[in-house]
Amino acid sequence: MAYAGIIFRKDDRFLLQLRDSNIGTKNPDQWGIFGGGIEYTETPGQAILREIKEEIGIQFKLEEIKLFAKTRFRGEECYVYRANFPYEISNITLNEGKDLGLFTKEEVLRLNNTIEGLKELIISV
Repeated sequence: MAYAGIIFRKDDRFLLQLRDSNIGTKNPDQWGIFGGGIEYTETPGQAILREIKEEIGIQFKLEEIKLFAKTRFRGEECYVYRANFPYEISNITLNEGKDLGLFTKEEVLRLNNTIEGLKELIISV
C-alpha cells in the first residue's frame, strides 16, 4: 500500500494530529501529519484530498496543495504534500485522531511522542 500525508503550515507553526490509541491504529498516541492510505483507484493527490476531508472536514482543491517529497517509509511509497492552512483550528471539527495542535518547529523537535520521520520532515520544510 502507498500512503499520502500533508504538512500544513499556519504562519510559522505546523498543524499536527495526535493519533488515536484504538486497537489497530498505526502509531497510537503519537503526533504526526494528517493523511492515510491511497486507495487502488486514486492518485496520491486525490487520496490526500479525501483524507483531509475525512479527518478534519475541509475540502481543499488540488491546486492548493504541493507535492513536497516522495519517499519510502517502512518499505512503502509515501507522498508528502504541503499547504498553507488558512483556517482557525478552533473552527475545525476533528473527525479522526485524539487531538490536533499548532506547533513551532522548535516545539515539534522537543516532542517525545512523534511518528518516525516527522521531525526530519519538519526540519526540511
